[in-house]
Amino acid sequence: MNIKKVIPIVIIIGLILIFNFSRKDIISINILQKENQQIVEKDFIYNHNDAISFPAVVRSSGNKPVETEYKGIEMSKLFYSLDLDISQVEKITFNASDGYRIILSIEEINEPNNVYLTFEKDGKPMKSKRQGGNGPFQLVIRRDPFSQRWIKHIEEIILE
Repeated sequence: MNIKKVIPIVIIIGLILIFNFSRKDIISINILQKENQQIVEKDFIYNHNDAISFPAVVRSSGNKPVETEYKGIEMSKLFYSLDLDISQVEKITFNASDGYRIILSIEEINEPNNVYLTFEKDGKPMKSKRQGGNGPFQLVIRRDPFSQRWIKHIEEIILE
């Protein structure tokens, strides 16, 4: 094979690999309400005044329950801080980057100390799916006794 033809191909492959490994994950959540769209950046969420740490039990099929500490914001408080009026909202859809989706009623969202958007687990920021984690954001429903409706990799929230 002609070396002059191979060198440009190797350079192009090298540049593609460098770009892919140096690229940072963009960490944000897209919130949609009717025709309004709001992109919430990670810094707003990570530095939120209402973010708290709390214990939760993770139950995974085939494994023993594990006591875990999460850090996050109650969804109702997050919406309030974003000046989103949820008084006329009936349901909220959470979409994940892997295609998973759950829908919660507004009553469940407004229940105190129940539904949290989390970003830390056991004192460490959650890793993205690409990094092999459950984050960067995971919905934790504390009153879901079997963790069946928890959703990881949240990227979009739709208020309806």
